[in-house]
Amino acid sequence: MNILINHPKLKQFMNYCPKFLIACLIVVLGSCSTRNLFDTAGAPKVTVDKNPLVLHKDSVLFTLRATIPAGLVSEKNTYTLLPEYQYGEGALPLEEIEVDASDLAASGTSVEIIEKMSFPYLEGMDRGELRVKGLLEEVESGKSFTTPYIQLAEGIVSTPKLVRVGQFAPGESIPEVGAYMAYDEAFLNMAAYESAYYFSKNSAQINPSESNDAFKEELESVAAKGEPINTILIQGMASPDESSYIKLSSQRAQAIESYLKDQLKKAGYQGNVNAITFEMSQKEPDWLLFRHLLRTFNKIDMTEKDKYFDIIYGDASYEEKVNAIKELPSYKIFSRDKFDQMQLAQVAFMMAKDRRPDPEISGLANLYINGTAQGDELTEAELARAAEFNPGLKEKQILYEAMISKHGSALAYNNLGVVYLNQAHRMIKVSDKNNKVTEAMNLFRMSNDINESAAARHNMGQAYLMREDYGAAYIEISEASALSKDNPEFNSFNEGKRGAIDIIRGDYKLATLRLKEAPETATNLFNKGLAFYLAEEYAQAAVAFEESALSNMEFGYAFYGLALVAAQNRDEERLYENLQKAVQRSPYLKRRAATDMEFKDYFQEAEYREAIR
Repeated sequence: MNILINHPKLKQFMNYCPKFLIACLIVVLGSCSTRNLFDTAGAPKVTVDKNPLVLHKDSVLFTLRATIPAGLVSEKNTYTLLPEYQYGEGALPLEEIEVDASDLAASGTSVEIIEKMSFPYLEGMDRGELRVKGLLEEVESGKSFTTPYIQLAEGIVSTPKLVRVGQFAPGESIPEVGAYMAYDEAFLNMAAYESAYYFSKNSAQINPSESNDAFKEELESVAAKGEPINTILIQGMASPDESSYIKLSSQRAQAIESYLKDQLKKAGYQGNVNAITFEMSQKEPDWLLFRHLLRTFNKIDMTEKDKYFDIIYGDASYEEKVNAIKELPSYKIFSRDKFDQMQLAQVAFMMAKDRRPDPEISGLANLYINGTAQGDELTEAELARAAEFNPGLKEKQILYEAMISKHGSALAYNNLGVVYLNQAHRMIKVSDKNNKVTEAMNLFRMSNDINESAAARHNMGQAYLMREDYGAAYIEISEASALSKDNPEFNSFNEGKRGAIDIIRGDYKLATLRLKEAPETATNLFNKGLAFYLAEEYAQAAVAFEESALSNMEFGYAFYGLALVAAQNRDEERLYENLQKAVQRSPYLKRRAATDMEFKDYFQEAEYREAIR
């Protein structure tokens, strides 16, 4: 024992022990002094206006009310409320509410707090809790006392997240998204033969070089067919490194018109050249071919290509855009390899011809799909027709790409973009999906540059939906609505998507009005029921959910909607019956039902657990 006491380190500790005990006593007494304020003043009272909390738009909004008793706040003390939303393995701290002497109406009075608060909704938050603790601090000494947490609200009702805008969960069927454009029947009876005539740089002189051998062969082929030519479409173009785009492209179109009038007879055309209508088409200036060549250029990556797209889609003048792209690192290689393909006039010969029957079109389309086509087996219109009755996305992609190689029409760019959206839907890797959506958006922009359409605007909106950029999606789909006023069928289709976004935006009444005008598909009817439900019009919600279920008995969301209404009506039999049907049809709904605060009153019921088992 003596050995232990005489140990040097132990003796040193014993010497300092009184000082240590005094310091501990001061801390304890200080804490007790701060804590005693609660014994005399009482604990603060804190409540919120919603329990459970409710999702609105993309956030959870609530009003916090608190009464801080007289005495807790003074010149000597401050009091801070520390709210947080606890869920899963962590917690989201919310805005602190600090009260000090400046908030007192008079010395020794209580403080009333009314604070509107919000926090972003994140997946997994449904079964969390909003809680708060208090922090009482002495101003001079910095001593503090923290109160235990108290629960303010349990969970979040996130029912608006059920809205269907083309998304799907694992285990559910993948919905088709987007709007394809279709050729008019009248155009399907025309046959277009297309070619391009190339010019030397900065020149509009006829160029007899070998680069135009293919054009001469096409001209001879058209003349040899012995069919009358109705119209010849001509579009002059120039590359960004040539001077005066407008002047040069116009001169090239005029040069080709004169050249064709002279050369058609020499090529053997038997018809009346003077009866042919020559139509000049010019975008001033036109970036369409530039974008196509950029998109298909494999010597620069997508990140570098996006720099070009950012410039050419900007608001600057043509000259400013040209100067900007010249500063890009890849400009030299791109201009060297591709710009000569923009120094041209595009020519399309429109012939009067009976339309091929669909079986013949289908047979010739297989040559493209199998990779054995020469490229002139089908006209652009016939390729569009073939793509319509080929259900596979890969087959559609090949046929629309063949259309673009013939002539970059608004239809071809839009429809290839729709194919890309649906391919993106089926991709597992997020980066691959995002890249494919970006490619689709570029195609929709190209389509709109040629001819702005409700379809391409709608599809751009759908692309933004896939990126969960709901604000941008709403703008695009609203533009589509304005463009489709004279097309009731498309307008109805577009309003269905617009109404669904209204639910996301929290405008439930407006959503009900728009969805009443939408086609009565299972998805639109469910969204209509959801809008009525969120607007607290439960009878009309039930009707829409019933109609959705009748439209497609395998659509689990319709039964989930009916379960929501049953829960509101306290109809346990219908609740369990419809919930069981819903979870049997969708693994996602099964997982959701286990945490959905709409059903919180039933979580402990054996029948509920059995229904979602």
